[in-house]
Amino acid sequence: MLIRTHQGRWAVLGILATCVVVIGPAQVSQGQSRQASPLVVGKSQGCLRVATYNVSLNRRRAGQLTKDLQASDHQARAVAAVIRATRPDILLINELDYSSDTNHARLFNRDYLADTDVDLLGGAAWPMKHYYSAPVNTGEPSGLDLNDNQSTDDPEDAWGYGRFPGQYGMAVFSRFEIQRREISTLQKFLWSDMPNAMQPVLGAEKRPYYADDVWSQLRLSSKSFWDVPIATPQGVLHVLASHPTPPAFDGPEDRNGCRNHDEIRLIQAYIEGADFISDDNGRPAGLSSNDRFVVVGDLNSDPSDGGSRGDAINRLLAHRRLSQHAAPRSTGAVTTAEKQAGANEQHSGDPAEDTGDFSDRSVGNLRVDYVLPSSDFQVVASGVVWPDLEDVPESEREAVKQALAASDHHLVWVDIRLR
Repeated sequence: MLIRTHQGRWAVLGILATCVVVIGPAQVSQGQSRQASPLVVGKSQGCLRVATYNVSLNRRRAGQLTKDLQASDHQARAVAAVIRATRPDILLINELDYSSDTNHARLFNRDYLADTDVDLLGGAAWPMKHYYSAPVNTGEPSGLDLNDNQSTDDPEDAWGYGRFPGQYGMAVFSRFEIQRREISTLQKFLWSDMPNAMQPVLGAEKRPYYADDVWSQLRLSSKSFWDVPIATPQGVLHVLASHPTPPAFDGPEDRNGCRNHDEIRLIQAYIEGADFISDDNGRPAGLSSNDRFVVVGDLNSDPSDGGSRGDAINRLLAHRRLSQHAAPRSTGAVTTAEKQAGANEQHSGDPAEDTGDFSDRSVGNLRVDYVLPSSDFQVVASGVVWPDLEDVPESEREAVKQALAASDHHLVWVDIRLR
């Protein structure tokens, strides 16, 4: 049987390291049997698996996702199949609409992850009974004209772009207990409270795009920023979850590019325990020097390519408190970039590190989804669930293709253990 290591090389099962990735209709390594699947990622013995996945389970109308999830939604089942094949211990899902009426995280876990029926990929149930979801800024009315069109009720006038409150929400899932009383959220943290904030400007005279009375009210997070502590077998792990705005869909002022930049800067400031940060309950927030953590999420910024202001993501990746390791990779991203060509031909970054499959007439495929553990941890294995379909047996290829087509993002996972 062939296995794929985190360096992207192929080897024969039996001469592998402790942590491996197994792709094929096989059993999970380390004696953990399961239903046969064309896409199985082997669990790593003695490691904690952390993953992030933008699942694109967003809908155009409030309440629609509730109806879809209750009706055995095909897209949700495909997404769940990928997660069940990967079997993470901790998972951040981006773009799961939030509802104050129905707990979509609970519904997704109960009816999809924990479902005992064999899934699209032949996989078995993978319940994650601990989960956390909360309100986000997307679709939340600001009452302000944020896009300068003399209206205050457009999707762009919400605190974060959205047609209704909770669109493009997020949720943290865990196999281990979440310390709910210790959670900190920065949903309402003001952009103007960020030191040296990158305020959008217009023209050679650099006139502020936002009037002073608007700028003073703007929230920084387009969705939210969460610190979710989880009691794992390797100690308390602070899951730092976010989903910065895409650096696009604006004008010459680059307001979304500026916001994305500072949303990523907020992650770094939180890691450093900056004294200007208070959470939504008014408590001082930020990590101490002894806290173990992992940064997860669709950060919408590629280190080399795309339209973001790349200095923020590059500073974060090089941060002294982060484990310095090779980026998760896949073979499918390479072959996809080659076949699609277009904007991908202009990229300078390694296509093997791409996590999102985007328009090849504009930005091309990019690395935007991240799992970044603190330096307390050794990264033993990692990967992006994006196989080259030519490596999948023809009889199973269509099922894998359907599962991966559920989102324009691919699940990213990292296996870690304490040094």
